[in-house]
Amino acid sequence: MKRLIALLAAVALLMSQAAFAIADSSPANNVWWDDTPWQNPERGFNWYPPDAPPVKKDKKVDTKPKSIKALTTMEELQKELARLKDLAIMQPTQANVRNYLEAQTYVMDKSSVFADTARRVVWATPSVDYNNRSPTATFAQLNKKDMRREAQEQTLAELSRDYGLMFFFRSDCPYCHQQAPVLRLLERNYGLPVMGVSMDGGTLPQFPDARRDNGISMTVSNGQGIQMVPALFLVHRETRQAVPIGSGALAIDEIVERIRVLTRTQPGQEF
Repeated sequence: MKRLIALLAAVALLMSQAAFAIADSSPANNVWWDDTPWQNPERGFNWYPPDAPPVKKDKKVDTKPKSIKALTTMEELQKELARLKDLAIMQPTQANVRNYLEAQTYVMDKSSVFADTARRVVWATPSVDYNNRSPTATFAQLNKKDMRREAQEQTLAELSRDYGLMFFFRSDCPYCHQQAPVLRLLERNYGLPVMGVSMDGGTLPQFPDARRDNGISMTVSNGQGIQMVPALFLVHRETRQAVPIGSGALAIDEIVERIRVLTRTQPGQEF
C-alpha cells in the first residue's frame, strides 16, 4: 500500500513538471516582457496609461454681423461701416443702402457728441485752449498785428547795423524784374541794405551795379548753389554767416516777417 501511494505521488510529480515545461515553452510566455503592457488594457497592472488628450470641439463661428450700435471699439466701428458701404455700393438694394445710411448717421451722431464734449472741455481747461496762445477775437487779432509790426520794425532796425540782404537774380527772369523794386522799397523803408548778385552777368534797372556771381552763391548756400531765382539771403557783413530767406517772388510784408521769425524766434514758439 505504501509503495502504491509513493508510486502515485511520483507520477503526479512528473505530470506537474511536464505541464510547467509545456507552459514555459509556449510563445506567449516567451514574449511576455518583450511586449508593451498598453496593448491589452484588460491586464491587471498597478498603474494606468496617461489619459487620452481631450478632443477639441470646433467652436461655432458666428458669421452674423453684430449691430453697429453694439460695437465697442473704433476699429470695429470703422470695419463695419466700411463693410456696409462696400455692400451698399456693390449690391445697391434698398435694404443695403438703408443699412449703410443708418450706420453712417449713427457714426456722425457719435462724432457730434465727441466734438461738443471736446469744446466744453477746452473751454474749461486753459492748458488745452489754443485761444490762449492765439486769440481769435477781432480786437485781439488787430492788437497782435500791431505788436508784430512793431517787432518787425525793431528787428530790421537792429539787423541793418550788421546785416545786409543779398538778392540773387538773372537778367532774363521776369519774377526777378518784379522783385527788384520791392527790395528797393524795403531798403528805403527799413534801412536794410540790399546787394544784387547777377547769376548770368546781366543787370536790372533797379540794380545797375549788381555784382557778378564769382562764387558768392556757393558761399552763402553752404556749397549747395542757387537752384532758383529770385533768391534772398540775410548775410552778416563781417562773418559772412547767411540765413536763407526764400526764393520766388515775395511781398515786402512776407520778407520782413520771415526775417523776424528766422532771427528772433525758435521753432514752435508761436504755434
